[in-house]
Amino acid sequence: MKSRSFNAQLILVIVAVIALCWTVVLGIVLTQLSLNRTSTWDEKLGAMATQLLVTIPADSDFDGGAGPGLKLGAAAGTKHEPLVFQIWIDRSRMVASTPGAPASPLQPDFSDGAASTEVENQKWRVYSATDSTGRVTVQVGNLQSIVDADMRHEAAHALALATVLLVIAGLVMWFVSQAALKPVRALGAAMRHRRRFDFTALPLDRLPRELHPLVDSFNHVLKQLDEAIEGERRFIGDAAHELRTPLSALQAQAEIALRATDPQDKDAALRKLLVVAKRSTRLSEQLLDLASINAGAKAPKHVPADLSKLVQHVAQEFEVYASLNQRSLFLDVHACKISCDIDEIGILLRNLMHNAMRYTSEGGNVLVRCGYLTPQGSEPTQPMVYLEVADDGPGVPAEQREAIFERFHRVAGTPVRGSGIGLSLVAGIAESHNATIHTGTGLEDRGLMVRVIFPGIVEPRSPG
Repeated sequence: MKSRSFNAQLILVIVAVIALCWTVVLGIVLTQLSLNRTSTWDEKLGAMATQLLVTIPADSDFDGGAGPGLKLGAAAGTKHEPLVFQIWIDRSRMVASTPGAPASPLQPDFSDGAASTEVENQKWRVYSATDSTGRVTVQVGNLQSIVDADMRHEAAHALALATVLLVIAGLVMWFVSQAALKPVRALGAAMRHRRRFDFTALPLDRLPRELHPLVDSFNHVLKQLDEAIEGERRFIGDAAHELRTPLSALQAQAEIALRATDPQDKDAALRKLLVVAKRSTRLSEQLLDLASINAGAKAPKHVPADLSKLVQHVAQEFEVYASLNQRSLFLDVHACKISCDIDEIGILLRNLMHNAMRYTSEGGNVLVRCGYLTPQGSEPTQPMVYLEVADDGPGVPAEQREAIFERFHRVAGTPVRGSGIGLSLVAGIAESHNATIHTGTGLEDRGLMVRVIFPGIVEPRSPG
């Protein structure tokens, strides 16, 4: 889907608003002029008729004199004027009129007031006024075409004024919007010219207040990226440091084996070489698991799974290890379902079991348990599932139990040197599964116990 330009949308909105306002103004102007087109002229015509009527002397003798009646002096021409008047006596004899005025009455029925008439094939707007005696009638008229032309002129003038005002308003809106977006464009230009991996927060000053939530979201993402990259930098540095020691040991034991002339010395060096190689292999596997989980190399695929079956499967892998290293592995598992990434739970189980096996002395015991914290009979809305691995080794002081889940942390004074990665993997996987970790004393009031509590899955009732 193509992205739409904000400027283009803004122009369309401004044009649409102007067009809508112009249409509304046009409708209002035409309506008002249609309603009032005659009233203005009627007032003018009425004023003229009244003035003409009151200027006629009251003692005028319209019966004397020769001819058909009074006539105005001869004009320069008899050109038909649009505005005319007539003075009628007894509604039958016209004694005065504008040159070129119709010979017939402008208002044939001589009723007082304004009216539209048609005289000699021309439409007129007429106002008629009669004196108190009823003898003298003054009629003033104007061609309807002149009235219509005047209406069109007024409408055009009003629309032109409205158009100019709307265009000015549109331009003002455009310039204001462009001025408001100027800081946004400047911010975009500054982002394009930033140095690589510069994740400093974007400034909020000069930006419109409405954009602050959006920029705050960008700053939040930038902070997360900065923390992620910084974490990867620390990971690479720590991993390089951790790998340097076993690689140096591998090289040293290989050189000793090559130089040894006594077969027993050579075998001893090779056995040490094998131990270091196994440790390096384990460290590499943990580093790869840690990098994969931290980087989110794959989308999580949480599916319902029976935790007890996963524990039994992983425990089978440690049976040979426990036998060779003279440890005893016990299981106390009950069917319990969780929604999980099976591969990640496998990594979590292997690290917990391997950690317990390594830190337990010869002849020691490791107990793995799992089940529901709440009895199924109580039918909880969401039961909790626990996984517990306990040993009877030297244990961890209570004040250091939180720290053991940090990357590359090692408990001082322990006889066995670990990588400090296994339990950090456990913490990361537990977090991704919304699980919590609790620690305590292990078997027989010694050793270490690690309990992971998962949200369980409600089992549907069987019918009947």
